[in-house]
Amino acid sequence: MSTEGGEGVQPSKEGENLLTDTVEMMEKSVLPHDRLSRLINGNGPTEWFIQSARRWVASMMADEGIHEPIIERNKRTKAEIRAKEAGTLAGLYVADILIREWMPGARFTWTSGEGSRIDEDTCILAIEGCRHQILSCERIILNILGRLSGIASNTFRWVSNSQIPLAATRKTAWGTLDKAAVGVGGGLTHRIHRADALMLKENDLASTAEDGDEGAVRVRKVLSDIQTESIGAFVTVEVRSLDEALAAAEAWAERMLENEEGVRLNILLDNMGPELSRDAVLDIETRGLRQYVTLEASGNITFDDLESWRTSLVDVISTSALHRAAPPLDLTCIFEGV
Repeated sequence: MSTEGGEGVQPSKEGENLLTDTVEMMEKSVLPHDRLSRLINGNGPTEWFIQSARRWVASMMADEGIHEPIIERNKRTKAEIRAKEAGTLAGLYVADILIREWMPGARFTWTSGEGSRIDEDTCILAIEGCRHQILSCERIILNILGRLSGIASNTFRWVSNSQIPLAATRKTAWGTLDKAAVGVGGGLTHRIHRADALMLKENDLASTAEDGDEGAVRVRKVLSDIQTESIGAFVTVEVRSLDEALAAAEAWAERMLENEEGVRLNILLDNMGPELSRDAVLDIETRGLRQYVTLEASGNITFDDLESWRTSLVDVISTSALHRAAPPLDLTCIFEGV
């Protein structure tokens, strides 16, 4: 990217029923962990993402002693950002904000788009501006593109080797930017921030439950008492045993039937491993509770473990290794004449 009606065919009754069944199946298959559209959608970055990116960029510039846009003051020159290895591009929207808002007068062209798969020596960005502007910003641009492309590339590698959808966790260093990069790489963002969706982990359960409640009893009581308006996009509860998983599913099914609510519970099977997780899924299915929940596995999952999860029957795996263990994509900035 560079800087510079009528009515359709009405379905038959039989077709209408088929359409309804198909829509219901699609709705069931969509995981609540997919929140990328809150950050980047068909129209580009959302206002939430833009404001987050601006805060990160301003902080990085301030660390370089730069607190206002860099005014042109010397000879103009040209430079290119090139890849030194293959990967998946991410962070272009963030770097774009930096150039537009901190390098007034610079002209630039992105030669590849967000999410593009690139080869070694691909030119990503061609830029022309005053030498001082480019020298002041090149390292920050490289850091942004390198880190976020590294996360996208690492996520793409994981996703390409897993038959189960993969999601980020809340353990992000660059917050929203990291989650967006996971989404660009083909993973799921999980919740965007604490208020986006309700997540009841061990500390939340301990602080919410009554004194003396523990295990399955505590899980059941907390889920029964949740205020609907506090749920947000979805609700996740962390469990650590078969009894807690089944208690969560039963409590939520009872709640849905009693209140006629249409929100599925996401049960996070924490550190339960592939075999125990499979037992939990089968136990919930046997009791006719599967339609009320999604099952998420998490905790110490490595890339080499993916094959062992293939038959676990869980709906999604979440791991911070998508973003926390990602090496940056190796990029370089080359000035004209070098």
